[in-house]
Amino acid sequence: MSIVETLEARAGDQIAEHVERLAYHALRGEVWDTAVVYCQQAGARAYDRAAFREAVAAFEQALQALAHLPENSDTRVLALDLRFAAAYVLLPLAEFGRRLALLGEAEALARALDNRARLVQVLAWRAQALWPTGGTDGAVAAGQQALELATALGDSALQVQASDRLGEVYWSIGDFGRAAELLRWSVEAADRESGTPRTDMRVDVRILSRGRLAQTLGALGAFAEGRRYGEEALRLATLEGRGTSPISAHGYLGGLYFAQGDLEPAIRVWEQGLALCHASGNRDWLRGIMAGLGSAYALQGRFAEGRALLEEAISESISTGARWNHANQLTRLSEVCRLAGRYDEAWQYARQALDLARQQQARGIEARALYQLGAVHTHAEPPDVTQTEIYYRQALVLAEELEMRPLMAHCHSGLGTLYATTGQQEQARIELSTAINLYRAMEMTFWLPATEAALAQVEGR
Repeated sequence: MSIVETLEARAGDQIAEHVERLAYHALRGEVWDTAVVYCQQAGARAYDRAAFREAVAAFEQALQALAHLPENSDTRVLALDLRFAAAYVLLPLAEFGRRLALLGEAEALARALDNRARLVQVLAWRAQALWPTGGTDGAVAAGQQALELATALGDSALQVQASDRLGEVYWSIGDFGRAAELLRWSVEAADRESGTPRTDMRVDVRILSRGRLAQTLGALGAFAEGRRYGEEALRLATLEGRGTSPISAHGYLGGLYFAQGDLEPAIRVWEQGLALCHASGNRDWLRGIMAGLGSAYALQGRFAEGRALLEEAISESISTGARWNHANQLTRLSEVCRLAGRYDEAWQYARQALDLARQQQARGIEARALYQLGAVHTHAEPPDVTQTEIYYRQALVLAEELEMRPLMAHCHSGLGTLYATTGQQEQARIELSTAINLYRAMEMTFWLPATEAALAQVEGR
């Protein structure tokens, strides 16, 4: 009897608890078919407990063992699945190049096998893998192909996955309305599917779709609805989340709270998420959570802490090649510098962010960068009234097109303040009143006192 067989006999019904040892001895004993099975299971278990490096190593060992087996249709399907699994686990490690290479190999296998179900999965994840590195057009095309193919197959579980990934891609380019539509459908369909066997044990789409929808609704200013989805995502992730889903739930909900100006809950949730990132080595969410925390600290007046976190987040984005994150973080760093009175630096960072956002077709970030440029120009010496108004108006037009109601409120407030300082009292009153109405409607109370005070001064109260 081999060592593997002896261990299997001893494990009995508890064999799942010993797959790592079984995988090790199967590899050492060159029992290749058994090694493939146990390495794959070991990878899945490692991912579930957020041991991402260990998971990648196990899936790669499974692929190495598989190479020793005769090639047939079954082993080719398994080769595809193992590449797909390894590519997914590379996401939290922010190894985008390796991930895209594995997904490319998996796509070639899916097409060669004419396995349309697996092709849907690969295309959906390829879409999600492309946009962080600036491949916006390719991401949209892959996501649309995945959804069209899943719909043609009539497979609702695959449609959920494709809708979720495509919704995230649309969010990344600022098409928030379309993203919300897809993610709402994904949430509802995932709930209907929740009683059926899991088609993808690595992802709990019920959690991720809710989190992504909350984030999208935050950009649209639908905070009450967004909180319901975001808080439910965190509750589900706390109860049954695995892998990256607990971190994602914290990241998405923190972003929603921050967008509404609810700083204490945002900081609390993000600090918890940051601790999870450090504990698991998750570099994908590390950048976004550090950047969010940096912005929140700055709004509390903690400028040095905020700047340090943002600079670390930017360093991470550069080292990992996450170009989309870089533009977003530069916009945040510009705001921190502006709040700290470092206007020259704030202008430089906002200008860089605007250029990057336009290159990447990230229109939501473009609108925010334009707003930052307007806000910075209000402090120019002497004041550049014309250019300030141009930036605010450009940001407002884009925010209206993208339905970014929170940013619309900020633009109206900025314009009102500008007009007040230049003696255009009636225009100032109109803009400030519009901002106040928007802030009240969305319960964005953090920005209300300063805007109401500005209006009172304009009205001579």
